[in-house]
Amino acid sequence: MSDSLNLLKRLLGIEPTDISKDDILIHYLNKARGNIFGYCNVVTLPVEYDEVMVDYAVYLYKNRDSVGLTNKQEGERSATYETGIPTSIQLALPLPKIKVGTD
Repeated sequence: MSDSLNLLKRLLGIEPTDISKDDILIHYLNKARGNIFGYCNVVTLPVEYDEVMVDYAVYLYKNRDSVGLTNKQEGERSATYETGIPTSIQLALPLPKIKVGTD
């Protein structure tokens, strides 16, 4: 986790020695991991996807004030937000596993 946390800090412009936001950043790393595991329908992912998880944690952290919004308008400016895992993150992940039930 510490490598992921350090990368997350660097991507967000936070000094590695600054531990004031570590609990919040770890929360977003765990949230990203849980969402990705749910999307991929797995309980673990190979280590090569750690950076994708960090990218998603950056996305979640930066958009934390927009959770639940799909469209926002302020005056003449408007923005539409993606719901769920952004397409750019989905494309970097393995295809979701499909469980075939047996009766």
